[in-house]
Amino acid sequence: MYTPTRDELTEVFDGVGVLDFEDHAAALTHDRGKAIAALDAFRRFSCGETLADLGIDPDRDMAAGWARFEDRTDGRWTVDSGDQPDHPDAFPVTWLYL
Repeated sequence: MYTPTRDELTEVFDGVGVLDFEDHAAALTHDRGKAIAALDAFRRFSCGETLADLGIDPDRDMAAGWARFEDRTDGRWTVDSGDQPDHPDAFPVTWLYL
């Protein structure tokens, strides 16, 4: 398994790592308040818009889950987002679906 380094995270806001994907983003926490704050700060920082500007409803557009980061032969990693909280390599993640 693989742990993303600080350099591989898109950004860190108030100690919460954020990853940006094509059609969603993820905050590496299950703390709902910290996830919302980090994802909102990320959108403001990267796109100049807030979650409210996008009409994001946390109850509809966000979900807590687990992710495992797996090594690839090319030196990058992939994300397995299967809900496996008992897996020793699982990270708590709050997904934001855009």
